[in-house]
Amino acid sequence: MNINKKVNFPIDIVITWVDQTDPKWQAKFKKYGLNQDDTELRYRDYGTLKYVFRSIEKYASWVNHVFLVTDNQIPKWLNVNNPKLTVTDHKEIIPMKYLPTFNSNVIDFHLKNIPNLSEHFVYFNDDTFLTNYTRKNDFFSPEGFIRDNLAYNVLIPSSHPGDNFDHIYINNLQVINNFFNKYQTQKKLFWKLFSWNNMQWNLLSFLFFPFPRYSRFFDPHIPLGYRRSTFIQVLKQYKIIENMFENKVRKDNDYSIWLIRYFELLNGNFNSRYIKFGHSYSLEDMANVARDIKKNAHKVICVNDADVSEIDFNELIEMLSKVLEKKFPNKSCFEK
Repeated sequence: MNINKKVNFPIDIVITWVDQTDPKWQAKFKKYGLNQDDTELRYRDYGTLKYVFRSIEKYASWVNHVFLVTDNQIPKWLNVNNPKLTVTDHKEIIPMKYLPTFNSNVIDFHLKNIPNLSEHFVYFNDDTFLTNYTRKNDFFSPEGFIRDNLAYNVLIPSSHPGDNFDHIYINNLQVINNFFNKYQTQKKLFWKLFSWNNMQWNLLSFLFFPFPRYSRFFDPHIPLGYRRSTFIQVLKQYKIIENMFENKVRKDNDYSIWLIRYFELLNGNFNSRYIKFGHSYSLEDMANVARDIKKNAHKVICVNDADVSEIDFNELIEMLSKVLEKKFPNKSCFEK
């Protein structure tokens, strides 16, 4: 692929966001008998969404349109009159029989229903940020394929899953292993699996190459490119996925958006990208987060929530906000 060839199609950005502190949201959550202390619930709002938008304006000026997907929530500071922004409520994309939902997996599989969404879009969470200049080519090839990496991971889900995350991985992999013959796919995609762009990941792929079935992939927790048509195709072919749509929170029979990505990768509908394009950190690792942002070490980063007390969480978020404010001091056109 010629990385200097231009991408001539529109690319949107989709961001999912929830404000757990909203009293109306809390009342709705309690109405369904759900417990906010449930370990499955990770809805803490960083209060840094405005920096996600500032990073997009500064480092992704090529974006066609930004869609913010929410549950009847709009940040007070958001400029909803910006012609490049659309706030999309859950009820616009998810059938009413499944609402309300607090399950990110259910929300993710309905992103394809966003009105006027382009075929090609980049999916952000509210804890992901651009930290250096990007191009369309960083997320999609001129031919319309996603830019991503196929690589195997050492962590194999247990035959006795300990939580629903393990179940979700297994559910995804069951579909993949039933659809793809690993030996045939590896032969077809050999040079994409062992791309120089994968660097040290190639070692693990080599170690797991002989095994007859897929056991785990590297799943980078950074903004990733998706194609709307692939969502439609996978959901049409695997109706079983719809069984999870009634789950208000994550359950053992869930599938995740990673499944869409796996279909793209194993069908060869991707071009590899340098693995140091992005990096994922824990919120506890604030020293390295600050260093990365200051030095522009990666183009995109994710700052994952950490299992810390509310006091520690607030202190860490304050530190993150200061780092982001220094990086992005100016309001974006997405703010009032």
